[in-house]
Amino acid sequence: MRCLLAMVLLCVAAPVFGRTTTELAPPPEGATLPVILYRSLKPHDLKAGDPVTVQLVQKVPVSEQVSLPAGTKLDGHVVTVNDSSISLLFDQLRWKGRTLPVHVRLVAAAAPFNVCQTKLPLGATDRSTSNPGDWTTRQVGGDEVYLSGGAGKVYNQYSEPVGYADRVGVYADPAAPGALPHAMDPFSTTATGLHGFPALSIVSEGSMNAPITLAANKLKWQIGTGSAFLLEVVH
Repeated sequence: MRCLLAMVLLCVAAPVFGRTTTELAPPPEGATLPVILYRSLKPHDLKAGDPVTVQLVQKVPVSEQVSLPAGTKLDGHVVTVNDSSISLLFDQLRWKGRTLPVHVRLVAAAAPFNVCQTKLPLGATDRSTSNPGDWTTRQVGGDEVYLSGGAGKVYNQYSEPVGYADRVGVYADPAAPGALPHAMDPFSTTATGLHGFPALSIVSEGSMNAPITLAANKLKWQIGTGSAFLLEVVH
């Protein structure tokens, strides 16, 4: 819970990267939406039709001039749930009373512990530094973020620069000139699959017309408060 609270405070208090305005605007196909779940999902506490809402942990570029704000809600619902599986459909962005339809697929997911670890400094030297803006941290999937004065570069396991970061988020470098960076925090630029969910596996990533479906190999599975999902917009 301490890690979750620290993560929320960082997202709320940190300055916005770049000079784009923030507003609710349609994200283009391929845009990534890193979101956090602020409730636990357990099979015996859920039924089909129950609402499930997640929240953007950082701003998400949707054009050269506009970004979705951190804190934007992504609303969805439980399609089916039982002891061995859960299906979720997220289909609406919401911010300040406005809503927009959206379709997403699951790229990666991380359990609360894995997410918490991305907010802690790696090195012994960093651990004695009280300013998170000067820490080196590791993303889910292995990328490392080197911050100095609140901003810095992201490097993959081969020490190649693959993105950039500030206190509000982490971004994968654009795939081509003129393309938009992808919002990634707390995930690595190449993260896929499930991290920290030994009881779960992906049956369906979801699509425009299909929900995200996860299968469980034990009865008392859960997706805990503070779990993160990396979702990709599909059209």
